[in-house]
Amino acid sequence: MTKHRAPRSHVAVHATDRARRRLAAGLLTAGALAATFLTAAVDPAAPPAPDRAPTGATSDVAQLSRD
Repeated sequence: MTKHRAPRSHVAVHATDRARRRLAAGLLTAGALAATFLTAAVDPAAPPAPDRAPTGATSDVAQLSRD
């Protein structure tokens, strides 16, 4: 039966791997910040419907007919 070795804790990380990870983390951070800024700064393209108040609670329940 063979013995299993413990994983090495001192595995060398190449400079290119480190650079790729930093680039990925930077792009992820930049994308999150851009999305946050756009959410706060940009108005919706379509105006609210004329028969509804622009602000108010929404509901998924259908309205009852008052005939």
